[in-house]
Amino acid sequence: MEKKQKIKDYRKQLDKTLLTSPRLANKDSIRKLVQSQLQSTPAEVQEKRVMQVSNLIEIQRSACGDDFKTSKTGVWKLKDDSEEYRVMYREGPQGSPFQTLLTEGYADGPVDVCLGASWELSLYKIWWPQYNFPTFKVMTSCLLKKVRLDEQISLLRMKVPWPLSDREVVLDYFELECFEDDLVIVLLNSISDTDSFNEHLRGLPGNEILEAKNTVRLSFSGGFALKKINSNITHFRTIGNLDLKLDFVPPSLINFISRQLLGSACNLYRKIVIDMVKGDEKFGKALEGPLYVRIREHLYHNNEIKNTAGPKALQKENSEFRDDHVEN
Repeated sequence: MEKKQKIKDYRKQLDKTLLTSPRLANKDSIRKLVQSQLQSTPAEVQEKRVMQVSNLIEIQRSACGDDFKTSKTGVWKLKDDSEEYRVMYREGPQGSPFQTLLTEGYADGPVDVCLGASWELSLYKIWWPQYNFPTFKVMTSCLLKKVRLDEQISLLRMKVPWPLSDREVVLDYFELECFEDDLVIVLLNSISDTDSFNEHLRGLPGNEILEAKNTVRLSFSGGFALKKINSNITHFRTIGNLDLKLDFVPPSLINFISRQLLGSACNLYRKIVIDMVKGDEKFGKALEGPLYVRIREHLYHNNEIKNTAGPKALQKENSEFRDDHVEN
């Protein structure tokens, strides 16, 4: 009972931030937050990020509390509600037969570690369960392009049971910092325009890995929020829409299977965070990167450091990268 109350208290802290933060109050305030971090990017790119962040925040807010009201996109339904996490689902975007899925809970680690567990896709092969029967394993997980310090493009390719073709997803990660609210927001969107993307990467190291034959590319849209609870606890809320490209399988069955798997995925994520905190060598090396260093400096030092202008520092560090953008 005490543990169940604990996760409710953590959830309330994220809910309060999403509902009351002046930096997330409306599209104009979100625009200021995005523009402060993307000063050197074209206006149309900034506006696209504003729309994506606004949509993600709106969906995150719809999951606040325990009494969910019906909206134009349906009402959240509870699948699992444990002492460590909860899983919910509702109708997907208009025209899609697939449900929008949500999982949230707390992890025993700081925000930078929780971000690294998702952001460092090149390390997925280390911790992803590798099943030989039925075959389900990660074949390739790698960084394709570092667009900016706060944006990257990565590839995940999986071996799935026969007779299905291998599956892959090319993901664009974008991280937005709201340090005044102890919050980090990450957008996750698959890149759908294959021809445009291949042209964008042509000539770059590693581009040849995109040329795998008989591989089906998945589509995904969503993201997650990481809320600092204290120096050792982070609350996360992840929302996503996934199309597995299984045209011969009824969407109702895919929705059912997806809901069943979310709890296991949540437990796996929480375990990886603990392993990273314990000091796994490869994870530890990844966490030495400037993105994680900056998060630690702003969220886990004294108030003077925490309240300095994070986006300005990020803008300076981003100048080291070519400011390209990939449509997704």
